Amino acid sequence: MTTPDLPLVEGAQLALISGSAVEELQVLLERCEDFEVLVTGHPPGPYAAQALLADAPPDHPLRDKFVIGAWTDQGLTAAVELLRDFPERHVWYLGLLLVAPEDRGQGLGEQILAVVKAWIIAQDGRAIRLIVQEQNPAALRFWLRHGFVPVGTATQELMDRTNQVARLELKL
Repeated sequence: MTTPDLPLVEGAQLALISGSAVEELQVLLERCEDFEVLVTGHPPGPYAAQALLADAPPDHPLRDKFVIGAWTDQGLTAAVELLRDFPERHVWYLGLLLVAPEDRGQGLGEQILAVVKAWIIAQDGRAIRLIVQEQNPAALRFWLRHGFVPVGTATQELMDRTNQVARLELKL
C-alpha cells in the first residue's frame, strides 16, 4: 500500500521522521520530558527516538507505522505516531501527539490532528483510537474537545509503572 503525500499545516512542514531527523526527534523527546515523566515516571532514555520509530505491536508490520514530524522555524516542534490497521483493518491507533512545551496551547496540535484525520480518511481509515493516562487530565480534555469519545478503560503495564487509562475513539 502506498502512502499519499502528507498534508500541509500552516506554519509547519510535515514529513516522516527517518535518517538524520532521528536525532532531532530525540531532542524533541528530551524537551518534552514532562510528558515522559508523567506517563512512565522517568525521563526519556538516550535511545528513545530510535525505540519510538522501531517499536510496533507483535505481528504488526512496521511498514504500517508512521512517525510524522512537524517542522517550524524553530526546528522539529511536534511529532505524531500512528499505526495503520491497528487493532483492526480501517482503524488507526494514535500512540503519541507531542508538541514542544513552548508551542503548546497555540493551536499546532489541533492543526496537526485536523490534517492527520483528513490523511487517514484519504487512506480509507474509519476510526482513530488512542489511550490517555488518568494522570493526564489536560490531554483527556483535548481529545474529548476534538470529538473523541470514551469506549472503555484499561490498565497500561509499563516497565516501572502501571497506569489506569481511558480508551478513546473517533469515528471518521
